[in-house]
Amino acid sequence: MYRLIYFSSPGRAEAIRIALDISKLPWENVIVDYTEYLEMRNSKKLPWGLLPALETPSGILSESSAILRYIGNMTFLNPDEEWLAAKVDECLDAISDMSNILTETFRINDIDEKISARKILVSPDGKLSKCYDIFCEKLENSKTGWIAGTEKPSIADIKLFTDSFGLVSGNYDGIDTSLIEGRDILQDFHSRVSSIPEIYSRYKGMTEDPIRWVYCPDAFTK
Repeated sequence: MYRLIYFSSPGRAEAIRIALDISKLPWENVIVDYTEYLEMRNSKKLPWGLLPALETPSGILSESSAILRYIGNMTFLNPDEEWLAAKVDECLDAISDMSNILTETFRINDIDEKISARKILVSPDGKLSKCYDIFCEKLENSKTGWIAGTEKPSIADIKLFTDSFGLVSGNYDGIDTSLIEGRDILQDFHSRVSSIPEIYSRYKGMTEDPIRWVYCPDAFTK
C-alpha cells in the first residue's frame, strides 16, 4: 500500500494523485492539517521536512517531481526510451519553473500591490504569459499532441494539466481564465487530458469546487 501525505488542497500533490489513480497501484490519500504536518516535520519523519511525501514499501519519498518520476517509472507514464524519458524530465523542470514565477508575489503583503505584480506577469509580454506561449508552441509542434512527444500521456502532461489550469482557478488574486483565452491548443489539451478515464472519474462531480473545477471535463468548453 502506498500512502500519499499532503494537505487537502491540490498544490504540489494533485499531479501525483492523478498519476497514482492512473497507475492502478493500491494507494491511500492521507490528508493532514498544518498542525499534523508540523508534528511530522518535528519528528524527523519527512526526509526533507516537506510535503508531499509518499510512503512506499521501500521507505518515504519526498519532493513532488521525484515522486512523480517514481510512479512514472513503474507505469507507462514515463517512457522506457532514454531520449524521451529525458524530454519528459525537461518538461517537468520547465513546468516547475513556470509555477515558481509566482513565488516572489507571495511575499507581497499588500493585496493591491500583489495583484498589480501578477497583472504584469500575465500581460502579453509578462513572464508567465510567455511561458504559456512556449507550452502552446510545444504542444503545437508535438507529433503526438503530448508535451514531450511521447506516444502516450506522460507525467509531464499530467503536471502541465494540473499546474497550468490550476493557476487560472481564481484561487490566485490577479490571475484568472483570461490567461488561457485565445490559446486554443491549450484548451484542446485540457479536453484530451480531462477525458482520460481516471481523470474524468476523479473530477466529473467537482464543478462547484473552488479550485478543482478547472480539472473538470468541459470546464472551458464554450
